[in-house]
Amino acid sequence: MTPPPEDRSPENSTAPPPGEPDGTNAPGLGKVLLAGTRNLALELPRRIFEIDFELSDSREELRKKIAWIIRIRFVVNPAVFLLMLVTNWQGLTRGAGALSRETLISTGLVTAASLALNLLYYLALRRERFDLKKFVSLQLLLDVLTFSAYLWRTGGPTSPFSFLFFLPIIAGSMLLSPGAGMAFAGVAGLCYSALAALELAGFLPHVSYFVALDQFARRGSYVTLMILVNLFAFAVVAGAAGFLMRTLHRKTRQISESNRLLERKAHLLGMLYQVSELLQRFRTRDEILDGICDILITGMNVDRALMYVREGGELRLLRVAYHSRVPEPARQALRVSIPMDPAGGLTARAALENRAFNVSDPMTRPDINRDLERRIGQNPFAVAPLAHRGRVLGVLGIDRATALGRIGEDEFDVLKLFARQAAQTLAGAAVDTPDGPP
Repeated sequence: MTPPPEDRSPENSTAPPPGEPDGTNAPGLGKVLLAGTRNLALELPRRIFEIDFELSDSREELRKKIAWIIRIRFVVNPAVFLLMLVTNWQGLTRGAGALSRETLISTGLVTAASLALNLLYYLALRRERFDLKKFVSLQLLLDVLTFSAYLWRTGGPTSPFSFLFFLPIIAGSMLLSPGAGMAFAGVAGLCYSALAALELAGFLPHVSYFVALDQFARRGSYVTLMILVNLFAFAVVAGAAGFLMRTLHRKTRQISESNRLLERKAHLLGMLYQVSELLQRFRTRDEILDGICDILITGMNVDRALMYVREGGELRLLRVAYHSRVPEPARQALRVSIPMDPAGGLTARAALENRAFNVSDPMTRPDINRDLERRIGQNPFAVAPLAHRGRVLGVLGIDRATALGRIGEDEFDVLKLFARQAAQTLAGAAVDTPDGPP
């Protein structure tokens, strides 16, 4: 029996499962590969030349600067090699044919040596401890010598590649200091002058590379002119780089100071807002006193906060709050009452005179209450009155352990503003005063 003929209609044709290659997706795959290659070509230069460091003098930022220079050097040295090959290929040099063997060998050896040195720099940079400034100075000095070799190989004073010396000059200003950039300008000028003078005197053989310029290699006037022009160019580049770096450092410091002031103001506003919100969160005086001390401790990062409230003719210490870093054995429960009399010490004077005090060395102040000092401690401290509408409701005090230093003037200003806001909160909570609630 003859089998029925095979049905090859479109309805019964078998298509490959989705995902299997059937040749129809080849153009799409090519587009994806082409797009990926294009993106890589656009992204790679950005990653190489991206500045990922700050203009500070810290060791970590200097390490980042050196890493950036190493990345740049991995591009510059091959680029110089390619530039020399292009000049040779276009018949601008003495090579008999395109890409002559002599050009390949001479320029290739110098490039290979410079890249090997750069690789050693990269590996050395991964070490944890060594003098980074001496390390980068050695790198830049070797760069000057490498570029001197390039210069001699391409005609000495007739070579147009003297601009390569600009790189270590600019790097010296950027990585070290403007003075270092000027010093490397001097080293580059010395190397260039010595190379040109030695060739002119015949002690160093002249390498004929740019044949159109060979007629000037033995002319003393031309060589002298090139020395003067390049020395001037090196000095100008060093001066301009130093000026730019000084300007950038100054602007960076100004921006950092502005940011610090803005952060301080934002932090202060946050503390004042938290104090004003205590009336919305709490109802009792005890809760409000605890809240004020907690905000002061965390916001100003002090060891201890003391809250004195005026009751009758004396100041009573109602709250003592400690920072979490203070160990439990060092914390003590204090019961202190200070008479409203100038002899009661600076805390009493703060209430009587409605005046804040910042004491960096309690031992040298004759107006310190020594009895109170022995009970509370001898740390640097600051006190500010809790004044509201001309009435002093109490005194707010903070102190630090001697190891952490005194209360700074900026912190002292914060304390005074904080005490004013805290006084308004206490007044809103109807804290008792000698004359009754305000």
